[in-house]
Amino acid sequence: LHSVAPKDCKLPDNLRLLITSRPQHWADISGNNMLEHPVFQQHALDTRLSVDEVRSFIVARMKEITPKKPGWENWPPPEKLQELSNEANGLFHYAATALHWIAGRIDKEGISCQNEVWDMVTEEGGLDRLYKVILTSFEDIGKPTRNEQRRGTRLACFRHVMGTILILWEPLSISQINALLVDIPKEKFDVGHFLQQMRGVLIPGKTTGSFEDATPQMHKSFRDYIMRVQDPAEFRILTGHAHFVTARSCMEVIVKAGSQSRDAVNYAVGNWYKHLREAQENEGATWEDGEIWVLLAQMGGEAAISIWTRADLIGLFLDVANVGWRLLKRVRAFPRCPPRRSCSLFLASSPLESVCFPPSPTASVLLTFSRLVASSSCVLFP
Repeated sequence: LHSVAPKDCKLPDNLRLLITSRPQHWADISGNNMLEHPVFQQHALDTRLSVDEVRSFIVARMKEITPKKPGWENWPPPEKLQELSNEANGLFHYAATALHWIAGRIDKEGISCQNEVWDMVTEEGGLDRLYKVILTSFEDIGKPTRNEQRRGTRLACFRHVMGTILILWEPLSISQINALLVDIPKEKFDVGHFLQQMRGVLIPGKTTGSFEDATPQMHKSFRDYIMRVQDPAEFRILTGHAHFVTARSCMEVIVKAGSQSRDAVNYAVGNWYKHLREAQENEGATWEDGEIWVLLAQMGGEAAISIWTRADLIGLFLDVANVGWRLLKRVRAFPRCPPRRSCSLFLASSPLESVCFPPSPTASVLLTFSRLVASSSCVLFP
């Protein structure tokens, strides 16, 4: 407070301080029409204290993660700690993310990583450079691989998992996210292990409880990075694709509801159609993926209907009808998959009485309208 007022000054009761981590964030705040701009004033804070605090954090944290074994004496040298402190420049998030990555390298590579880690986290480039280091540590696409299929699977699953975390409609814990992503075969990609590996960018710093119970709090800088990254472009996440794969995961949970986590089922029921809507409205959805059509067909089964009709049926009707109508118009764009047949199975195969008895008016309208669309698609779009 001494930066904005004398020490003994009595401040008014309605004074509010908005502290942003970066100067450019003030532009977002000052552009808010709800603020009374004449009474708001930007004031640059002295960052020397935060620089000192972050350096102290770096020194203390390095003592914790450095093994107490032969070969680690006097490591890291003080000048390396100072280099990292200079690169962080008072930004706690940078320091916490870099140190978590260093701890992971120590666990994985041991003494052999001692020189390499400092070169990588102190190279010029700021957070973008650090994020690139972390991502290429997961899959170094700059190097050739003998198994392109495995690399493709890992990158696709990276985009699936991180994309889902980015666009969730409500916060879920790590364990709940793991349960939601049931459509990712564990033998091909271990989601739980991956989330642990990415902990440094998902949950910076320490958690008070277990990692599985923690809720990811992805830093805005990392969110922005993976949604615009051009190099390496393989890690870039498109909003439409993220919603598409999350909708697919939700439908898989609903279809297999009897064996799935209650939290995952509740989230899937309330949000699968919202993700489907956003997938249609944004860039990146892969509607040629035949799996989505198979799931849509299975959603017409009696057991699945009894699950998804717990949702807000008016919102569900509007979103599904809108998406279905747009997709029917684009049916010729997907010559390799059977959307019309699968869509018809989903929309027209189940009797109305299977929804509930007696069927609710909304459910009746939904299925009746869907049947009409499905049955008329061959006439409207031959």
